[in-house]
Amino acid sequence: MRAVVSVLTVLLFVSTGCGGGDGSGGAAAAPCLSFVGTQAPAAGRVVARLATGGSCSARAVEIVVTDVSDVFGAQFTLTFDATKVSYAGASSQGSFLTSGGAQVSVQAGNTGSGTVTVGISRIGVSTGVNVSGSQVLIRLTFAPLAVGSSSLSMGNAILFGSQTPPQPKPGLTWSGGSFTIQ
Repeated sequence: MRAVVSVLTVLLFVSTGCGGGDGSGGAAAAPCLSFVGTQAPAAGRVVARLATGGSCSARAVEIVVTDVSDVFGAQFTLTFDATKVSYAGASSQGSFLTSGGAQVSVQAGNTGSGTVTVGISRIGVSTGVNVSGSQVLIRLTFAPLAVGSSSLSMGNAILFGSQTPPQPKPGLTWSGGSFTIQ
């Protein structure tokens, strides 16, 4: 009986595309991307975390702000291994910066060499947002290129308040995470 169950398990495993290619004569399946942030959200932190949903071929990473008052915008640079992961876009959908009906400007410059410079800001209003708890600043989408791993680092990172001219918010900790591509 145990041998029959083992044979059926192997047949089911291979017929569903797991471990046996994709059913096209042995061709390998497309790589699958996952992400884990290096720090959990906490007061005064800006961290990267995996957004819910998505698929193996495209994952959204949320940049999340926790317990910071008067946030008007942000700028930062992301660095990753461009041989393993590609940047696919940015979205302000779900961003706390849109509260009160404010419009948001998103600028993301991709050099194609594993560096993306991001800027996001409220427009058409003069007030910032008091972030209570952990809230999404921006979502960035990435796609897998090759099996392996890549860190996602955040540098040159600044949150701005609503003063004129905008002033950096001091004392914040920024942290990225790591991609695994299987």
